[in-house]
Amino acid sequence: MTRDLEQMLQGSPAVLVLADPARPAPDLSALRQDFTGVVVATSGSTGTPKWVMLSRQALIAAAEASQERLGGPGQWVNPLSPWCVAGMMTRVRAILAGKPHFDVLPHLDDLAHTDQPGFISVVPPQLHHGLLDPDISRKLGAFTAVLVGGSPLGKLLRSQAEDAGISVVSTYGMSETCGGVVYDGLPLSGVEVRLDKERVVLDTPTVFDGYLGDPKLTADLLDQSRFMTSDRGRFVEGRLEILGRIDDVILSGGQNVDLGEVQRRLDEFFAQQTACFVVDDQVWGTTILVASTGPGLPEIRDKLSPYLTSAARPRGVLEVSTLPRTSSGKIDRIALVEEWRGSGQRT
Repeated sequence: MTRDLEQMLQGSPAVLVLADPARPAPDLSALRQDFTGVVVATSGSTGTPKWVMLSRQALIAAAEASQERLGGPGQWVNPLSPWCVAGMMTRVRAILAGKPHFDVLPHLDDLAHTDQPGFISVVPPQLHHGLLDPDISRKLGAFTAVLVGGSPLGKLLRSQAEDAGISVVSTYGMSETCGGVVYDGLPLSGVEVRLDKERVVLDTPTVFDGYLGDPKLTADLLDQSRFMTSDRGRFVEGRLEILGRIDDVILSGGQNVDLGEVQRRLDEFFAQQTACFVVDDQVWGTTILVASTGPGLPEIRDKLSPYLTSAARPRGVLEVSTLPRTSSGKIDRIALVEEWRGSGQRT
């Protein structure tokens, strides 16, 4: 794949499709004839994945802005799926910097020690796993920066990583922006962040060319270099803080409930052990459940009680061995709903 990306960045082949062999390939008949770049699927954590067109120019702009913020070029290590944008961008950055690139296992078990300037992109569960292993934690501490994306980096996990000597950088972005364009709450060079009420709007040279075969959705969300995200945010001391998705605010028992706030509270007490999701309910209309790899429902409700209303506290627990995630590290709520329904449990 690295060789294919290198050739695409040089202009040949003109189009590179990053498609997981387990998924159907995209229909390229709607692709513009003058398009040069990559076609990649979104992670699909809350619906059907969409095919995103990322131009060669956007990819280069994203890599250059990242290198500038990180203080210069270095080798890159990738433990992420090669089919997601974050994994792909480690290769793009290494290619354009003329530096080595290495793939490692998702659990980082084969991570090598480095004494050279270097970077690695991980998702929060990988960072959490690494902190549990002193050897992996020490190796992560040798990197110039450990980029953490895919989902928000909780305060507890960040504090634990920093205490272990790991230079973490929290990143925010999506497939439509060639990955992260906001580092530690501050936009990269050339990127503007605005709020439309609470909705995050990104104006960036790294923006995608549109959704393949879906001109209406493209027109709804993309205006030249301005992209209307599906995320809610706020500025805290000049830094962007993501509150959750637009569709994370649900109605339960006649009350508005912010799933983003529920998840943040869960992460405070049970980092990387719990995830909230929603199912239909005959009494409440919709109700919040929690998937847990350990804590039970009484303990969870007791911890959340001082902070959340009754409607916002989980009313059922789904015991799981691991929390299902998409290729980009986000909680796969669709999988949790399906597993709950198949379990026959009730709230």
